[in-house]
This record gives sequence, structure tokens and C-alpha cells, in this order.
Amino acid sequence: MRDAGRVLAILVAAVVIIFGWKYYQDNYQAETAYAVVPNEVPAKKQATDDSGKKISGVHAYDYKFEFVLKNGEKRTLDYELTGEKVKPFTPNAVVKAEISKKRVIKGPNEISKDKVPNKVRKILNID
Repeated sequence: MRDAGRVLAILVAAVVIIFGWKYYQDNYQAETAYAVVPNEVPAKKQATDDSGKKISGVHAYDYKFEFVLKNGEKRTLDYELTGEKVKPFTPNAVVKAEISKKRVIKGPNEISKDKVPNKVRKILNID
């Protein structure tokens, strides 16, 4: 009976570790990616917290970026640019970010077009 309990505990631990690692990879393991800022500036809106309550003095812009990784893989992610004196990204500018499969981890920050790898430049149609 004790052996069955140990085996069950080991199986449960293995399942938790496997699913925990998968969650970590999908949400937090970052890769460098590049995108072109959409041509149209999104509407400026009042920023809200997770519960939907408005944050006084903070505004936001909602973006949908089609990121391209160095290996050519594409990922479409939403990003909310927020701040007290927030300014939208420059239309058609190139941005660089660290992204996971499900979220933007760091950035995006505007960069010059010449800092984008050639393979990614071709996919993004950057001259």
C-alpha cells in the first residue's frame, strides 16, 4: 500500500512539473522579435486596472503587433502602451521586443531599420 502511495505521489509530481514547465515556456520564456508599427494610430483611452477601475492621470493606446522572430516565425500579440505622459508609437516605425508565445515580456522599443536582421527585414518588407 505504501508503494502505491509513493508511485501516485511521483506521478502527480511529474504531471505538475511537466504542466508547470509548459506554462512557464508559453508565458515567460522570451525570444527577440521585430514588428512594424501599424500605419494608423489607435485611439487614446483612459487606462484601467485589472478590475476595470479607471487609473487617474494614466492613458493608454492598444496595439496589435505581428511580430517576426529571428527564425522567421510570426506571432500576433496585443500590447497596451500606458503611462501618464504616454505618446503613441511612430506609425510605420520598427520596434523590437522580447516576447513569449502569449505576451510581450520586454519592450517594444522603436529601433532603426538597419538593426533588424536581413531575414526578418524581408518578411516585414522593410526597405
